[in-house]
Amino acid sequence: MSNKTTEVSTVAKRESWASRIGFIFAAASWSIGLGNIWRFPYITGQYGGAAFLLVYLAVAVVMGIPLMIVEYNLGRESQSSPITGNIKLTKNKFWQLGGIFGFIGGLMIFSYYVMIIGWVLKYAVAFLTGTFRGMNLQAISLWFDSLYTNTGTTLIYEILVLVMLGVIVARGLVKGVEAVAKVAMPLMVLLFAGLAVYSMTLPGAGQGLKFYLKPDFSKLSFSAVVAAIGQVFLSIGVGQGASWVYGSYLKKDADIPSDITKVVFMDTGFALLAGLVIFPAAFAVGVQPDAGFGLLFKTMPSVFATMPGGTIIGILFFIGVLIAALTSAIAFTEFLSSSIMDLFKMDRSKDRVKATWLSIAVTFALSLFSVLACGPLAHIKWFGMDMFTFFDVVSANIFLILSGLIMCLFTAWSIGFKKFKEQVNLGAEKIKVEDWWEPLIKYLVPAIIIINLIAANFF
Repeated sequence: MSNKTTEVSTVAKRESWASRIGFIFAAASWSIGLGNIWRFPYITGQYGGAAFLLVYLAVAVVMGIPLMIVEYNLGRESQSSPITGNIKLTKNKFWQLGGIFGFIGGLMIFSYYVMIIGWVLKYAVAFLTGTFRGMNLQAISLWFDSLYTNTGTTLIYEILVLVMLGVIVARGLVKGVEAVAKVAMPLMVLLFAGLAVYSMTLPGAGQGLKFYLKPDFSKLSFSAVVAAIGQVFLSIGVGQGASWVYGSYLKKDADIPSDITKVVFMDTGFALLAGLVIFPAAFAVGVQPDAGFGLLFKTMPSVFATMPGGTIIGILFFIGVLIAALTSAIAFTEFLSSSIMDLFKMDRSKDRVKATWLSIAVTFALSLFSVLACGPLAHIKWFGMDMFTFFDVVSANIFLILSGLIMCLFTAWSIGFKKFKEQVNLGAEKIKVEDWWEPLIKYLVPAIIIINLIAANFF
């Protein structure tokens, strides 16, 4: 009896978003992260520009929006974080794996994500101090390679990032998470919009726009479709725990279908905007953009270092990247601290600060695997991969995909489509889940996820 009373008390004290716009900005800030900036623009150009964009939008609408609605609804219905929430919703051990996989995958990603944000912060400082002025691509590449293996510097900047995250999340959902999102989201968009205008006015920028946006349907293939599916998973934040937790703070009359649709399109819009900054600038100075770390930490700094006013542009760019990365990390921190409070039945009004700093400590401890894998422990291999790569590959290719698949199947076949429709449409206005969604949730979305699972691990 005492355990049940404690649980009810904890749930009763669960926070709620203060405003609808605050929730939308927080959810969009969570979805918009580093993947929108360094991965989405490049694969769009690689797979046919506007032609690939059409494929991506189709996947986002058919799979991304339904999956996000499913996850946010599970959070709202459970009023708890993924592991405890799944236990509340079902006693079936298999269905409970959805929350467990989401928790593990989200934690693994967060553990190396803070390391990368530390590098971004270091780059912002480097541009502020003029470190890159006059340096070419080769020199900047060597500079990043040195930073990559410098464990001490990485840890210093990562700790600064973790302290920022702890201070924000410890302030609470409304005063911390939501308050920051209301400022960060508009600022981030304004920064990148201004940079895009500048970038597109550079001499030779037209070639970059052509590479990025000109439709080339000859480049569309099965690989392009798989790339679009994978990008939707990584970009909008399916199966990583934070969407579930953010959904758990929604009131019962929140309009999930409309708000999540807005969030997905805001996420896609920002990714497009990032490309309008990157490709015109890169082609204007004659640098062929690449993907991954190379684009963010080597190519773009060399572009800014060689263009007129590049120091200022570089500062603004990396501040924008830092904001995007931090707002996603805020969601990860909230997801982990909320999970700790729910798992240990803490009093949210008293123990939030304790849970937040505990989550920061856990993240820091796990991050050491990735940090050391870039330096003194690079020789240690797990299944043929260094520890950083292992965390990245296993979380993205296994845990996230399985979490999304199980959540979708659980909603369609255990909760049942009729009940899900009633739940999610409570508070819905213009956009609602209709009967034609049933084959989408039951068959089409799971089929797309399975294709992604097979492609990601066997091809």
